[in-house]
Amino acid sequence: MGMTTEGATDAELEYVEEFALAMERMGLVRMTGRVIGWLTICDPPEQTFNQIAETLQASKGSISNALKFLTTAHWVIRTSRPGDRKDYFSVRETAITDIVRLQGKQYGPFAQLAANGLAMLDGEGAGPERKARLEEIHSFFTWLEREMPALFERWETERLAS
Repeated sequence: MGMTTEGATDAELEYVEEFALAMERMGLVRMTGRVIGWLTICDPPEQTFNQIAETLQASKGSISNALKFLTTAHWVIRTSRPGDRKDYFSVRETAITDIVRLQGKQYGPFAQLAANGLAMLDGEGAGPERKARLEEIHSFFTWLEREMPALFERWETERLAS
């Protein structure tokens, strides 16, 4: 469990890479996932631009692009300290929840896309066996769109109760 860079162990860097790959599967750029992954586990929880770049062994341009996206999306907070010219970056506690919530906004449009496909097949006089796949997609995404707000509400209630 040796240190590979100042402040990060091999295990931590492996975790950051796994985190980045998971975020990439959700549609983020891998470096953005690395940055947010590191900020979820780093100590101290606030890191300078140079600390992030050194830890992740990444170019300043790629770190800059990732931090610009993450701060604009309000998933990462940028702060400064009196008498210190450096900016410090930390992950917002609800950043990952926000990412998933944002993804949930895609369910309605996907359900509509499936509905459009069903209407097109109806116009062609397609039989039920041909429409079955789209009907399943439409039903599932319609259900997700309806259920996600309640799921997030339950999450917030349980989170506040603990």
